[in-house]
Amino acid sequence: MTKPQILAFAGAFLITACLAVFWHVVLFEQQFLRLGVFSRMDDPLYLYGVSAWVLESLAIVLIYFRTDWRNAAWLDALKVAWLMGVFTAASALFGIAAKVRIDDLMLWFLLTGGFIALHTTLLGLWLGLVSKRAKYA
Repeated sequence: MTKPQILAFAGAFLITACLAVFWHVVLFEQQFLRLGVFSRMDDPLYLYGVSAWVLESLAIVLIYFRTDWRNAAWLDALKVAWLMGVFTAASALFGIAAKVRIDDLMLWFLLTGGFIALHTTLLGLWLGLVSKRAKYA
C-alpha cells in the first residue's frame, strides 16, 4: 500500500470504529436492545467487531484507490462511498430485516439506515480529502 492508502485506511478505521461505538453503544444502545438485534451486549465478541472495522476500511480504500474516481472531484469519492453504502444496506439493513424478527421495522431502518448513510458520507469525505492531498503533494 502507498502512503496515501495507508493514511486513508487509518482514517477510515478510526471513523468506522469511533462512529460505530458512539452510534450503537452511546447514542442508541437502548433502542437497539429493544429492537432485539443486539443479543450479545453482555458478552460481545470484540475481535469480530474489530475485524469488521478492519475489513470495511480495507475494502473501501482498496476499491477507491483502484478506480479512476480517485483522481476526480470530491463528489466522486462520495459516490464510491455511497455505492459501498448501498451494498452494505443490502445485507446489513434489508438482509437482517428479512431474517430477524424486528417488531419496529421503521426504527430499525431509521437507526441502521441512518448509520450507514452517515458512515459512508464521512468515509467519502475522508477519501476525497486524502486523495486531493496526495494529488497536490
